[in-house]
Amino acid sequence: MITPHALYRELAGSDEARLAAYRRLFEDELSAELLQRLRDCTNGGFVLGGPRFERQIAAMLGRRTWKGSPGRLRKETVAGEQAELAL
Repeated sequence: MITPHALYRELAGSDEARLAAYRRLFEDELSAELLQRLRDCTNGGFVLGGPRFERQIAAMLGRRTWKGSPGRLRKETVAGEQAELAL
């Protein structure tokens, strides 16, 4: 048995109005830049947000959550990055 989610049911009182309200949720088109950022972050397993938010999530996970520079890190960069995660 399939039942509509409670949030979907709260969109409107009737089935027709609910469907129309749901469709309106998707009328706005995302910019090409935002869409690319979403794809890059999703594919790379990165956080989409500001630097402070990225650091907070990185501290909780114990790993970097933003895209790094290509190539191997120098030793002093690794130590600095670990210190940044602790913030």
